[in-house]
Formats: sequence, C-alpha cells, structure tokens
Amino acid sequence: MRLGVIADDLTGANDTGVQFARRGARTLVPLDWHDLKALVRRADVLVLNTNSRAAAPRVAAQRARVAAEALRRAGVEAIYKKIDSTFRGNVGQELDAILEVFPSPLAVLTPAFPPAGRAVRDGTLLVGGVPVHRTAIGRDPVTPVKESHLPTLLGQQIQRPVHLLRLAWLRGASERTARVLREWRAASPGIVLADAATAQDLDRLARVVVREKLFAVTAGSAGLANALGAALSWPRRTRRVKPGGKAPVLLVVGSPNPTSLEQVAWLEKDNRVTVIRAALADVVTDGDRYRRELDRVVRKARTEIMAGRDTVLTLAQPPALSSGRSRPLRPTASRAISEFLGQATRRVARDARLGGLLLCGGDIAIAACSSLGASGIELQGEVEPGVPWGRLVGGELADLSAVTKAGGFGKPETFARAIRFLRPGRGRTR
Repeated sequence: MRLGVIADDLTGANDTGVQFARRGARTLVPLDWHDLKALVRRADVLVLNTNSRAAAPRVAAQRARVAAEALRRAGVEAIYKKIDSTFRGNVGQELDAILEVFPSPLAVLTPAFPPAGRAVRDGTLLVGGVPVHRTAIGRDPVTPVKESHLPTLLGQQIQRPVHLLRLAWLRGASERTARVLREWRAASPGIVLADAATAQDLDRLARVVVREKLFAVTAGSAGLANALGAALSWPRRTRRVKPGGKAPVLLVVGSPNPTSLEQVAWLEKDNRVTVIRAALADVVTDGDRYRRELDRVVRKARTEIMAGRDTVLTLAQPPALSSGRSRPLRPTASRAISEFLGQATRRVARDARLGGLLLCGGDIAIAACSSLGASGIELQGEVEPGVPWGRLVGGELADLSAVTKAGGFGKPETFARAIRFLRPGRGRTR
C-alpha cells in the first residue's frame, strides 16, 4: 500500500511519519510537492506538511484538499491525517476537505498519545490527566484549545456526524465494536471519535480499522500512527547507521511552550552547552536592529561551535503579564521569529562544521530546512517517543542528521538526550 500522511506542521509530520519508518517503510517528507509521482516510486509513505495549523479555517481546508489531490494523482491509496495530540488547529475543516477527495463512510479519529500523557476518556481530551483547555495549550499564543470535550469541539468544525466510540466498547468484545461501526456506517456515515488511554487501546483500535476496512482515511497523532504501522506490513529494508558525529550540535528552539523552555533550562546546567538568546524586540523589528541582532547571534554561535561546544539558538522570553501568563505574539511576530532563526541557522552552518541539528517548533523546522536548501527529510527513527530523527535531503547540508521536536513534547532532559544521540562520543550531560 502507498500511504499518504497529511500534517499541519513539520514537526508533527515527522513525529508521525517516523512511526511508519520504524516499521521498515521508506518515508519521505518533501518540502516541495511538485513532483510527487517521482517521489512515490521510491517511497512507501509520503508525508506532506500543509503548514496550516495557525491558518484561517477556510485556508486550512483548501491546503488539505490540495495535498489530498496531489497524493491522489501520485497514486497514493489511503490517507493518514496527522492531527495535533492536543487538538490544536483546524482538525475538522481539514478532515472534511480530505474526505471530499478520499471518500470513506467512516473516518476513525483519536488524538491519544500515551507516551506524552495525551488520553481521551468519554470524549474528553486529557493532557497529564487534566482537561486540555485547563493546561498551557488552552493559553497557546497562536492556536489555543478552549474546549476539551472533542465531540463538541469537532461539531463546531465539521458538518458530518460525530460518533463516540467509548473505551468500554473498544476494550470489550470485538463483535460488539464491529456491530456498532456497521450500524453507524449504514445509518449515519461520519467521524468515529475513539476513546483511548493506553498503547494497548491504540493497538486495538488499529486492528479494528484494518479488520473493518476503514483505512481509506484515518486521523490521529503519532500514537495511532504507531499502532497502524504495526498492523500493516512493509518491505524489510536495511536500517541506516545511526549518527556517529563528533562535531558540535546546533539546537534551534523557537517554541515558547513551557516544556521547551524547561528543556533549554536543563541544558544550561551543562557547562559544555552555550545558550544564545536573541532579543525578541530586535527580532520582530525591521531594519538595522534586526540585522545587528542577527549578526551578533550568528557571530557568537559560530565562535562557540568552532570551540567544540553544543549551542542553542533561542529567544529571550518577554516578561509575563501580571496574571502570570505569557504575552501573546502577533502572527507577524511569529513569522519574523521563524525567518530570523532560519537565517541564523544557515549562516552558522555555512561557516562551522556541525554534527547535527535539533529543530524545535514546526515553523522553525520549516524555516531552517528551507534556508539550507533542503528539499525534505528522510525519516529514520526516534530518539524517544515523539522525537524523530532523519537526514536532510539535498541542499547545503545534504545527509546531515536532524532531530525535530514539537514544542510541548518530551521530558526536561529530552534536548540533552538528543545531543547524546547526535553526538554519541560526547558522553552524558548530567
């Protein structure tokens, strides 16, 4: 089977595509969609990023439709719609558009991702046991999630009926689950929103999808993708050698998520890592201030890397509001940050030999890859659940190992683990 994955940001595209790569599928994430027919001949899974998480709903739906049409023309037979495990973005609108191109009587969906503490119970999305709208995701500066009951949230985004497949049914007799799905398919085709709280739940759900032939369109995070990857068969291929570089690693962190900030703080305790923070006020300002700050950051990063030190490029966070919440950024500011960090990545990499890249935040990953002229990423495996690695395809640093990570994923020591993975001779950081 040729599978297409449609994601709304690059880190999500990677953390889902790698679930199939781990099972032996050759998985490509192209940044350019112009010649998918040529790519599909050398790939089992093509992963397209619509970069639409923060787009207006109508724009997001159009991008998803264009991606689905491109994959259909390339000969792809089924679609996995990658959604954020915290349900940020335009999930319903994009899924609706994809179903217009790949019709399916029922599309199974769950954002559950147990390794990152994402679970769905009675239709409510929980992050670390807390309803998602009460977490930092509810205050996300770009795509906040204000509703935790997913049938309600989906009902605001999509015209099709939403059926809730409860945990008790999923864990019960398979005959009952099959009967319920067939009744829904006959009486009221639409979306099946599935409860899931453990990896075993996702395995059960994947087997249901395959057994009931509901694979034309499926939607979920990396969690369900992992389970589906195991339920399908892929060609056996020789795995590529893991990174073995000795040169320093460049980490580019643009996400303001508290998880990522904590991961940077963890690294700062290691005297072999330098953290360089750009002044946000200068980054979002045109003209001389922007150029001077870019020159300063690049000059400092080059010096540190050439001295053999792993280096983090990130932003100085603005002071919090009196409520303790972070100040929301304007969309134009988010674009300026991505452009700044992308340019900085290219200029540092041009003059300093790198052992690998770590890119945190979907927009940042796109900006950095584009600035280096990479045409995509060939996914290889995972550093840890939800943190994939691959090699850059084409451009100035072709074949360089790169780790990508969504802002809200991982433990405090995740960045440190990624450095050890990309630069195994370096030793432990703490």
